[in-house]
Amino acid sequence: MTAPASLRLSAAEVGRLASLLTGAHLTLDLDEIQRGVPAGQRLAPRLHGTSVLLLRRQHQAEVEQAAADLEAFADRREHGGYLLGPDRFRELAERCRAWRADLVELAERERGWACCERTHPAGRGQGVQR
Repeated sequence: MTAPASLRLSAAEVGRLASLLTGAHLTLDLDEIQRGVPAGQRLAPRLHGTSVLLLRRQHQAEVEQAAADLEAFADRREHGGYLLGPDRFRELAERCRAWRADLVELAERERGWACCERTHPAGRGQGVQR
């Protein structure tokens, strides 16, 4: 078996695809609920997850590209004798990468919360019954 070829989409294509997936998710979710499809057999949550993953990866790629652009700009300024030297731009690139790492960590926590909600749906917001 050969490895699948990588696919590159423009930001507009990613947005359109995510929009289609979200629309399908919402429509299918209502239909599956009305038909009484068991939670474990529903397709809507998987469509939603795919849409979220697609947008998250696009945002991460954009942040990484911004950091790389800042570093390239700093390299060009290295020997130019500019008032604002390359260190500031390298610092900004590092901040971009730190922000991206924070987004990844947040996504992991959200994924953990979503997992907990699926396994214990009644535990949220109902308080303790006495």
